[in-house]
Amino acid sequence: MNISEDELEQRLRALFADERLDLPPPPDAGTAIVIGARRRRRRRHTVQAVAGVAAAVVAVAGGLTMVRLHTEDGTAAISVPGTGGHTKPPENLTQGRSPEPSAPAPTGTQSIRDSAPPGVPTSPPPPSPRPSSVSTPSTLAAVTSGPLLAADGFGKLKLGMSEADVAAQAVTLSNAQAGAGCTVYKAQGNGVPASASVVISKAAGLVAVTPDVAAHTAEGIGAGSTKDQILAAYPAAKEEAGGVVAPAGAVAEYRFRLGETGVVQTSLASATQDCVS
Repeated sequence: MNISEDELEQRLRALFADERLDLPPPPDAGTAIVIGARRRRRRRHTVQAVAGVAAAVVAVAGGLTMVRLHTEDGTAAISVPGTGGHTKPPENLTQGRSPEPSAPAPTGTQSIRDSAPPGVPTSPPPPSPRPSSVSTPSTLAAVTSGPLLAADGFGKLKLGMSEADVAAQAVTLSNAQAGAGCTVYKAQGNGVPASASVVISKAAGLVAVTPDVAAHTAEGIGAGSTKDQILAAYPAAKEEAGGVVAPAGAVAEYRFRLGETGVVQTSLASATQDCVS
């Protein structure tokens, strides 16, 4: 059956105009279309961003790792893009041979001795000074405990005084022990810091004083002082049996009796007398 083109066009128009072929859209069709378009747009932007970052990473990695080696006068030069210069490798970089490692230069935390090449003698560091655990005699503390036994006497008692002079200084003499030309007394009273044994010569007067308590000298020698301390305080001192004798001025001397704990008794005596020795 042959139909003309006009008749075919009319039949197609009638077919397309038939209401039975219409498909009505759902109520939320517009909203679904908008949401789908936005989702596709976001996906497209994400894919473009990831592709750009990946391309940048590849370009940077390729630029950093690309080196160019070329032979020039028997040596190899290394060219790194972006540096604007050539770096000449070690002279031992030849074909088929690996470069020999060079010794690292000493850093701020590496000593010169550790970085010295093998076979070169190095001097050891000087030993640290060891702290002294024993104090020298000159640095030991001076003794100031007890009364002062001066170089010329004890309190108001002075070398050379007669018995009458001693009594005039508010000092009481007792327990007399007479000897050949000399008498030993116990001296007490307001004129002396503490009781003491004294020796008075008929010819020279008061020639010796020995306090009954631990006394000290003006140089800081007293009870507990060592022999080394005495010798340090009195360079002209001399050792004798049981102690040390040290000069106390021009006409007197100290007599220090030593025990296990150091000085246990201190006496003052005239240097020109024959009562005590």
